[in-house]
Amino acid sequence: MWNGGLQNQHEIMHKYHQQFGGIFKMNLGAFKSVQIGDPALLESILRHECIHPKRMEIKPWKLYRDYRDEAYGLLTLDGKEWLDMRRIAQAKLMKIKEVAQMDAQINEVLKDFITHVNRVCDEHGRIDDLYFELNKLSYELICSVLYNERCGLLQESCTEDALLFIQSVKKMMDYLGPLIVTPADLHKQFNTKSWRSHTEAWDNIFATVKSYIEKRLNSDCAQKDDLLNTIHSEKSLTKKQLSGLFTELQIGGVETTANSLLWLIYNLSRHNDVQEKLLNEIQTVLSPGTIPSADHLQKMPYLKLCIKESMRVTPTVPFTSRTLHEDTNLGGYLIPQGTIVMINFHAMMWNNDYFPDAQLYKPERWMKPRSTVNPFACIPFGIGKRMCIGRRLAELQLQLALCWILQNFQINATDMEPVKATVSTVMIPMQKLPVAFKKR
Repeated sequence: MWNGGLQNQHEIMHKYHQQFGGIFKMNLGAFKSVQIGDPALLESILRHECIHPKRMEIKPWKLYRDYRDEAYGLLTLDGKEWLDMRRIAQAKLMKIKEVAQMDAQINEVLKDFITHVNRVCDEHGRIDDLYFELNKLSYELICSVLYNERCGLLQESCTEDALLFIQSVKKMMDYLGPLIVTPADLHKQFNTKSWRSHTEAWDNIFATVKSYIEKRLNSDCAQKDDLLNTIHSEKSLTKKQLSGLFTELQIGGVETTANSLLWLIYNLSRHNDVQEKLLNEIQTVLSPGTIPSADHLQKMPYLKLCIKESMRVTPTVPFTSRTLHEDTNLGGYLIPQGTIVMINFHAMMWNNDYFPDAQLYKPERWMKPRSTVNPFACIPFGIGKRMCIGRRLAELQLQLALCWILQNFQINATDMEPVKATVSTVMIPMQKLPVAFKKR
């Protein structure tokens, strides 16, 4: 693992599971864990979850919050405090009907994005830094939902605060791995470069979110149906708790949505047959000039399969974790209470035993009877009580985005050589994607 580096851990874990099977123990520096890559073992863990399951502690994040006296959010809280905050946030974010009502404001952002793509493409339809442009899109999308705020990132000139937030999230993620493997307390004690960079990034992130919260809560705007005002009106969270919650919601909304859309564009660019079939479905449902809605999406099953398959073959988050709340029998081994169990999604989703030709992008594989695929073998948003709280919103954003993009552009691969991925908290391409956008 040390030789392969943390950046290649998804590939290394895949190889280890092929070598050692569905479960094995691993010690990596200060980090000790049990690794699983078997959907049956994952099912066993999830079916015995307590009322507030615990993930692996993200120690560097907690150290920062304690150091700066900032509040924890859903990614850093555990126990009853986590459960209480989760219930408050999910009332609007996890209900399908509530999320569906956000389609109009999402479409406003996507309309601007199409104009932006036309502006930033070169004469060959290529975008210099597609990932960064998608980060701008996802930033506009999440701020629209959280604060009913547009930030100008899709205009020719944009605010420095918004750009600084995106850059700070990437910096924070770059330093997270080293701060976990080598005890973060030592980095903090000796004020290492990693700790200083990590702290500076979080300072910028929290400052940006606090400025949005202050601006929105002090606004006399009559429209108060954004998530911030909805939660604030219930008076169940202090302003400090709001900043903890919304900081982590905004991070998740920016990075994961952009990443998922990036890989989706990549996969479609290399499979023209899939792209044409998907376009036909979209054009069957939407007449020319029609803006897609949440209702339209219900008539596009292939669209959902294309997204699901992209998340399987190129997952944004290659693994998650649980900390066992009691002694647990897994695969014939008695695993003690308090053990960190790493759940390797990538290893399961690239396993030919669960998905024939696992490394190939084939949306049609999901058309087979449901019984042929173990439902626990592909859960990109997680499952159970700690399932991604932004799942419904992310799905709606991706589905609408794909409609807008394919209605306006054909996505072409400019180089068919496979692009390798690396891990920087999320899975990112090791190079700029070789894709071009051709106007329809």
